[in-house]
Amino acid sequence: MTKTRDSFPDILRGFALLGIAMVNVQFFATDTVIGFEGGDLANPANAAAAFIVASIFQAKFYLLFSFLFGYSAHYVIKNERANSRRFLARAIGLILLGGIHLVFLFHGDILFFYGVLGLLLLLLYFRSEKAIERWARWIFIVNSIGLAGIAALAFAGEAFLASKGKALPAETSITPDLNGALATGTFLEAAAARFELWLVFAPQGVFLQGPMVFAAFLVGVLVARKDGLASGVNPAFMRKAAVWGLSVGLLLQVLSGYLFVSNVVSENYSLGIYLASIAINFITAPLLSAGYVGSLWLLSQRFDRFKLLSAAGRHSLTIYLSQSLVFSVLFSAWGFGLFARLQVWQVALTAALVWLGLSLLALLNLRYNQRGPMEALLSNFSKIFRGKS
Repeated sequence: MTKTRDSFPDILRGFALLGIAMVNVQFFATDTVIGFEGGDLANPANAAAAFIVASIFQAKFYLLFSFLFGYSAHYVIKNERANSRRFLARAIGLILLGGIHLVFLFHGDILFFYGVLGLLLLLLYFRSEKAIERWARWIFIVNSIGLAGIAALAFAGEAFLASKGKALPAETSITPDLNGALATGTFLEAAAARFELWLVFAPQGVFLQGPMVFAAFLVGVLVARKDGLASGVNPAFMRKAAVWGLSVGLLLQVLSGYLFVSNVVSENYSLGIYLASIAINFITAPLLSAGYVGSLWLLSQRFDRFKLLSAAGRHSLTIYLSQSLVFSVLFSAWGFGLFARLQVWQVALTAALVWLGLSLLALLNLRYNQRGPMEALLSNFSKIFRGKS
């Protein structure tokens, strides 16, 4: 008997893809290191767009995507050690795809790190629920303390220098080679500059996002063990998550977004305020992410109009890579050459339209195929390691 595919994880995954597009596009279109900070945020429309992306999307949607990766890992492994070989192959496949993606399309690739952290997930997957929960909790706590501590040190440093009548050295404008390569270079010149930039900033990405990603993996496994997005869903928890996430969580994220944008346009830029906005953004992101999960589940129970999100979710790998491809064509010199030529609000609107277009194509593809081309490729690759039944 064929098990009916649970629709809500796909709906949630399709929703997460929108947020990922909204956050990633700034590093294709405005500045490859500082994103929308490199835009004209003195323009009210640009400032509003940057505020919305920081408050509503940044850090929340990659957590959703990471949570769903852990959730789906459980359905690949299914508590059977023999299935670990299949998951191992998927992790290796993601590492290979991620390597290609980060060199030729996007230096902010997540697939490579998903593959690497997926290998680490295998070391904990068969542990007890209490052990996995303990790991997730302590990873989150330690990372949060680290982020808050760095922000506090920056504030203390600024206060100490101010007491001496001094200030931190003026921030040197970083103009990555990749900015120039996207503006005027060839495809291969951009690829070389992109790989160089990735080597420089990958350690920062690991520190800032790696622990939170892995903690989200672990939470996803725990929820999957209870079938918590399907038959085992807890309606009371979903309502509570929606209420707290869309009230307290959203308020904290709005504070983070306000600090970020106001600091960028201020004549007295503060590194401490910038790092505080990042700390608030990342530490409280899980609360708003949970609010999104609860709210979307409640809506999905009342309305049967989520076919577009579901279709996008079933093509998550294809759409994730396709978004990077479309953005590269639009903004690179070897494509339409729009790098640093659009306003921030136009860039954000472009991201939403690209997500919508790709989601509509995914919906069309489901008329003829059960999955997207990259999903089929990764699935076939994983069969190499599949154990005997």
